Amino acid sequence: MATAETGNGAYLSAGGEQARSATPGESRFVAEIFDGADDALAALEVIEGGLVATGFQTLNWLTVFYDEVAHAHRAMPRLAVVTDSKSDQVVLALPLVVAKEGLLRVASLAALEAVGQGAPLLGPEPLSDPDRIRDIWRALRAAIRDVDLIRLERMPAEIGGCPNPLIDLFGSSTSRASAHRLVITGSFDDYLQGLGKRYRKDVERCHRLWQNEDNPRLVCAETDDEIAHVFATMEEQQAVWHAARGTKDIFAERSNREFYERLAFDGADAGVTSLFALEAGGRIVATLFGLTHEGAFSLLSISTGGEQWSHLSPGRLVVLETVKHLVAQGVRRFDLGINANPLKHGFGTEEVPLYDLVVAQDLAAVPKALVHELAVQLRGTSRLTSALKRALPRLRS
Repeated sequence: MATAETGNGAYLSAGGEQARSATPGESRFVAEIFDGADDALAALEVIEGGLVATGFQTLNWLTVFYDEVAHAHRAMPRLAVVTDSKSDQVVLALPLVVAKEGLLRVASLAALEAVGQGAPLLGPEPLSDPDRIRDIWRALRAAIRDVDLIRLERMPAEIGGCPNPLIDLFGSSTSRASAHRLVITGSFDDYLQGLGKRYRKDVERCHRLWQNEDNPRLVCAETDDEIAHVFATMEEQQAVWHAARGTKDIFAERSNREFYERLAFDGADAGVTSLFALEAGGRIVATLFGLTHEGAFSLLSISTGGEQWSHLSPGRLVVLETVKHLVAQGVRRFDLGINANPLKHGFGTEEVPLYDLVVAQDLAAVPKALVHELAVQLRGTSRLTSALKRALPRLRS
């Protein structure tokens, strides 16, 4: 049995070969690894209360992610926990999945490609000293020497108001994805006024048209039957929307669909997810699904009922009605997603950069790390970027 005492007096433990520690040289930082969903989640449950995280690194989120997504992709859940041996405080924890990609073993952040942000969990004391950060990173890398490549993508610069120490390390770069953030400091009406007269008038026109429909309302699904009905509608509307545009429907992948569905039910029970339906005439015009954590709401999925409701601008309407509903409940920060969706523009959002950290652990993984670096360097040069995209599948195999 391997154990490690945390700063709050609790013990991390795992049986057999599931937990291991690494202390490079005389470093004051000790990294302990917990492999497998059961041990990783048990360790996270012990330490989570004292750490700062986004909503995508909580026990609620990772439990569903490891059970549904990691299992379906034959990826091994892993939690790396770094402790300061002098203070017995956990300074950083990293929720990962480890999977084979060709001949390489790759450790990635436990995050969906299409939604959410990957990030470490941080201790209560901000990490700002470059030497400390490098020592922590060396301890972590030494503990996961069994992987060839470390790939941490779409990380925010701040986590709960604390600086993310990983984005300052050698090998980090600006991600191709970016977040779209909205912060409302006053009332919802003040926010709407600030969007400009022309935009506000168009919003008010669509709102009046919606109000003229029979029984217009925004519903937050609460019972199992309500959640099942709204979720099925969201899935159907998404499928139609993507089929018409020839784009990828994330629900088409079974593991993603099951992940979202379970998150809708389990998250509602835990009070961390909300599934909204914008209704008119007894029909669902649009849906919106999101995650609430520490006063911030993150959009996970949105759908609309198609051309028959286009006069209402249903996508915009469901976002604004949801924001209005949540502001009244004290939510002030909104993350409208990481994809370049035109829907995210016009709400007064700020485009916030995200960051990647890709590091080869051995020579075999150097080509993959170089491909990522090359993509960063060529960003914005369309001809070279197109050539790179064509070459990527061959380089990654």
